[in-house]
Amino acid sequence: MNDVGATAGGIGAVALGLVILMYQIGRWRGGDPTPKIHFFAGVALAALLFLGAGLFGVMGGAAAALGNGIGTYALEGATGAVAKGATGPVTGGERVAVGGAVAGLCLLALYAGLIKSGRADLKEPLLRGALVGIFLGASAGLIGMALGLIRTSGNTVGNILINTI
Repeated sequence: MNDVGATAGGIGAVALGLVILMYQIGRWRGGDPTPKIHFFAGVALAALLFLGAGLFGVMGGAAAALGNGIGTYALEGATGAVAKGATGPVTGGERVAVGGAVAGLCLLALYAGLIKSGRADLKEPLLRGALVGIFLGASAGLIGMALGLIRTSGNTVGNILINTI
């Protein structure tokens, strides 16, 4: 992708994210009775499952580790020499990202249960929050920094869940 395409895509994502955010603010100002926490839970879901060190980050780290293992095996099998590799994580963060993915999946399971148990009114604000989180979180700026804090907190909560269960 060239610079023009990347810039147009970034501006389009920010514009779409702002449009959805303004729509949600308009609903709140118009008397939408759904508590705001559900919208922000959608933003947190976007941060924990889709952006940065979320579920896709865990999958990418696992793929990188698998590729490293296959490459080491092929090199040792072909040459007979023992390959010296790095001892740390391949992409730098798989261990931490697992905690964020666990926290995100727990939050997703909570909302799936709430929605299935008759709270279908939570689906729309949660989805709008997730879309705003993805569109605005993928770009740099204040929202991107805030989502970094959400991911760090989610990783901490997820690691506590992993290490205590």
